[in-house]
Amino acid sequence: MKKGDKIAAVLIAALIMISIVGVFSYKQYVKSSHPVAVIKQDGKVIKTIDLSSSKGKQQFKIPYDENNYNIVEVESGKIRFIDADCPDKVCVKTGWISKPGESAVCLPHKTIINIEGNNENYDQISS
Repeated sequence: MKKGDKIAAVLIAALIMISIVGVFSYKQYVKSSHPVAVIKQDGKVIKTIDLSSSKGKQQFKIPYDENNYNIVEVESGKIRFIDADCPDKVCVKTGWISKPGESAVCLPHKTIINIEGNNENYDQISS
């Protein structure tokens, strides 16, 4: 092995170690943030739920109009649509969401559940 090959191997190993540390640090940051579920319908916030403080199982109905609805279930640290009267039920098939950045959407009823990270050390722009 030539001297240049050894230097390249050391640099590649160092870059791999730095990236592993970066990924680990990011995952720790995401875990330390408090996930908040924001439920919107027609672009308006209906309900905000702090998932880190939710205990037990809760269910509530979100009416779309007099005939249509979605049923949402919240369990310790996670949320999902459990029933809807829309034709395709893609929102129900999405399943549980719990991490910041995840979302579940019911397009026929214009309802969105989005998980946002809420960390008191940073403002909305930097988080």
